[in-house]
Amino acid sequence: MKLFKSFNSKGFLLLYLVVFTSLLLAWLFRVEQKQIDHRQIPPSLAPLLISPPAELPQFLLYSDTAAVLTEQSLRGKWSYVYFTHPACLPQCEAVLSVMHNLQQLAAPSETQFVLINFDSEQQTLRPEWWLQNMPTLPLYGGDRKIVSELSDRFEFLYLRTALERGYSLEQQHSIFLVDPKARVYARFEPPFSSPLIQQQFIAVREFYARSE
Repeated sequence: MKLFKSFNSKGFLLLYLVVFTSLLLAWLFRVEQKQIDHRQIPPSLAPLLISPPAELPQFLLYSDTAAVLTEQSLRGKWSYVYFTHPACLPQCEAVLSVMHNLQQLAAPSETQFVLINFDSEQQTLRPEWWLQNMPTLPLYGGDRKIVSELSDRFEFLYLRTALERGYSLEQQHSIFLVDPKARVYARFEPPFSSPLIQQQFIAVREFYARSE
């Protein structure tokens, strides 16, 4: 009887290990499959496209005008996204100018522009120079954990250096492109200009229409 119980216990343990291993292998296979990009990306677009496009998590951000931004807000349009902060001058001036120029050239029904305050130590409030020169560019901010998760998904990096009086920030000045499915689809690295990004965007959009 003891031998029979021992056999049953060992048999159950073996069966459990087999089932668990099978489920683990199936899960790993699905994760690996999701990470494979089956698109035939042209060499001209390879430096721009995120491979594969990165799905965005659910998030909730607010602007200084109480406008709300969620992952649903990014669906149905192409979105240019730039991570910055209210005291970014002079480093961000060129990028903000490019974003503003692109906004003037773009069709509002198809394209939107989003700026995210990545510095949780600064209130998300656009300064006077911003409101005077580019009032149509919104700035969103929110909970530190949410913004951190978003910046990780975009693979945006910055460095905070402690000083005797406050701190200094060094950041990447990439402009990201989010597709109408709310995925991080492309990344434009400086040096760039609004005509160059517009030209690259047309090529990205044509590839998107063929591959999706």
